[in-house]
Amino acid sequence: MLRTIVLHMLNHLAPSNLPYAVTLSLSSCNTNLSASTWAPLPATTRALTTHLSYDPTTDRIAYALGKSIFIRSVSDPSLSWQFTGHTHTTTVARFSPSGYYIASGDESGQVQVWDCSLEGSQSVKSSFQIISGRINDLSWDADSKRIIAVGDGKEKFGHCFTFDTGNSVGEISGHSAAITAVAIRPVRPFRAVTVANDSALVVLSAPPYKFQSSVRGNHSNFIRDVKYSPDGEFIVSVGADRAIVVYSGAGELVRKVENAHDGGIFAVSWVNSTQFVTSAADSTVKLWSTEGTAEKTWTFEKAVATHQVGVVATKTDIISLSLSGELNFLSLDSDAPVRIVKGHQKSITAIAVGERLYTGSYDGRIAEWDLQTKSASYLGGTGHTNMVIGLNNLGDSVSSVGWDDKLLIIDQKGSSHESETVLGGQPKGTASHGTTTAIVTESELLVFELGTQVHTSKLDFIATSVTASATGIIVGGQNGSLNVFDAKTYARTTLAPLRSAVSKVALSASGSHLAVADTTGKIVLYETTNGTVVTSRWSFHNARVTSMSWHGDEFLVSGSLDEQIIVYSVARPAKNIKFPGAHYGGVTAVAWLGEQVVSGGNDGVVKLWDVKFHA
Repeated sequence: MLRTIVLHMLNHLAPSNLPYAVTLSLSSCNTNLSASTWAPLPATTRALTTHLSYDPTTDRIAYALGKSIFIRSVSDPSLSWQFTGHTHTTTVARFSPSGYYIASGDESGQVQVWDCSLEGSQSVKSSFQIISGRINDLSWDADSKRIIAVGDGKEKFGHCFTFDTGNSVGEISGHSAAITAVAIRPVRPFRAVTVANDSALVVLSAPPYKFQSSVRGNHSNFIRDVKYSPDGEFIVSVGADRAIVVYSGAGELVRKVENAHDGGIFAVSWVNSTQFVTSAADSTVKLWSTEGTAEKTWTFEKAVATHQVGVVATKTDIISLSLSGELNFLSLDSDAPVRIVKGHQKSITAIAVGERLYTGSYDGRIAEWDLQTKSASYLGGTGHTNMVIGLNNLGDSVSSVGWDDKLLIIDQKGSSHESETVLGGQPKGTASHGTTTAIVTESELLVFELGTQVHTSKLDFIATSVTASATGIIVGGQNGSLNVFDAKTYARTTLAPLRSAVSKVALSASGSHLAVADTTGKIVLYETTNGTVVTSRWSFHNARVTSMSWHGDEFLVSGSLDEQIIVYSVARPAKNIKFPGAHYGGVTAVAWLGEQVVSGGNDGVVKLWDVKFHA
């Protein structure tokens, strides 16, 4: 089911007034979600095929990432939908020929069938435990009634069932190793073929599907993908042995193309009944005829990140998938991609707002987002080699801190490195004010002016977080301590400590208020001028608070692993507005973008929440 909430506040902003009327409603399947979501890229694994699915009726592709399935428009990739019905990591999704349903599988062997129509609500039609291991591929029959699911099961490698009741309509047999792909003939008489790591292609007879024949010897290594042509006259299989094998619709050998690529072939997709495309580890995508002739080649820069691990043909383009997750839109009229969709493949771990929106992720990637087109480019080249723990807007530059123990200063306009500094330990938190960046390791407070270190303070406690303003720097500790360092002299004072370890600290714009979150999800609000507690009753999260951000000195937004985003008011601390289910798996970063809230989560999604203040 979709988990997106849009917050509408019904009055116009007055600087000191809390918005008093709100409407909180679940979005519909399409309009609201697509208007506020930046979808992540598909999940990829080196040396494994990533299966992409395409629905020509709605011109959308579907793919898996984390515990979600994402649907993305081909004509406008900024439009996307998210399904969160799985509780295990998802592996594959396939549109039904009717376009009304998607069948998706996960690593536990479960298959969910759910409504994906534009008018639908993403509701689950049926759910079945198919095998006792990873689902590698799925295929629907042309009637959109039967599904074959295959994978890494222990007792069996696949199963055929009806999509609504789960009744068995045959058995999948003939392989001695995990089945990697399956295809059902798209026209009558129905047949099905499966390929596996035992280098065999098995032909299954018409429903109920039964073993008919096994074809061996044409591939000498793992077979990774297989597809029927749209008219059902041909079957094509590709594998790690770099070979393409073309069969008749009945499974008889027609021809074999040796060394079709200079690397193992991952995927195949039919463009029409006489042409198909393949993608491979040699960083190329090739267009072939059924005669075995290569008619066109798209070549990418040779690197591990550009291994083409998936491909699908659409009505207008051929979309190939790089190992880096990038979706490459290829045209028969061009030798280079006409569009490359970039973004994140891992959990969002940091957000900063500057000239554009900047996000960092668990794998060290930093993305720069165009707010109009929702398109991303990569900031600072390759970024970090490990998790980005914080991004800060420094005016003309962005500072980025990662678990590779580096501070990067990156030009916002040119997206180039201005400086790179190796830190003395693993950073635990970072914050900025103006052009000053503060970083804490477990035992030190480090202060930088752009890329130049200007101060170091040794700490006698284990630091967990830091925040900064014009008046000072505040460091939270694992022992619950709150340590205030003067902005000029760095003289240290303390505030009343918390009973639990501090997870996050955040100073308001002028530094007049300090929000402190502990590991239980409780937030305490301090008045910094006298150190008094304004309120200690913000206990609405039930898990660790991962991020907090201020809108001036008036409003605070927090995100938590309990999947909630909550907005608070200093003027009316007893009031709050909750966004339950904001991100599947937990909220990891929040920030204010004008009068909107931008958030990131463990689902890899970036969302923009429309917040309208009224007096």
